[in-house]
Amino acid sequence: MEDQNRSLIKVNSSLLAALSKGTLSINVMPKDILVLESLVAGTSFRNLKDVEKSLNKSVRLELKREPDNKYDDFAVALYFKKNKVGFLPRDKNETIGRLIDAGKSFFATITAKEWEGNWLKIEIQVYLKD
Repeated sequence: MEDQNRSLIKVNSSLLAALSKGTLSINVMPKDILVLESLVAGTSFRNLKDVEKSLNKSVRLELKREPDNKYDDFAVALYFKKNKVGFLPRDKNETIGRLIDAGKSFFATITAKEWEGNWLKIEIQVYLKD
């Protein structure tokens, strides 16, 4: 008992039990990690006129792997709800594609957008979910 009173850190046995059983967890890195800033590829091949007004800075785009994509082995598509918006550029997708394949989760936010002819130029930031 005397050794416990001289400890630098008071230990709560109930807290230790909850941590060891997995009923309580501590998130040591609670911030999502920015991993890529990029333009979205392929938007000129998508019909985005109906959803463009909804694509604002508060939207999170879902990233989905397309391992069977015939043009790109590491294709990562970006979705707004059920609408495919485009892809991560081929020269920037391999690491994120491999991490998705390994079970990691990502999302993207829109930082800017504007129409240039039939191309909706969308700038995004991609985050690793914590």
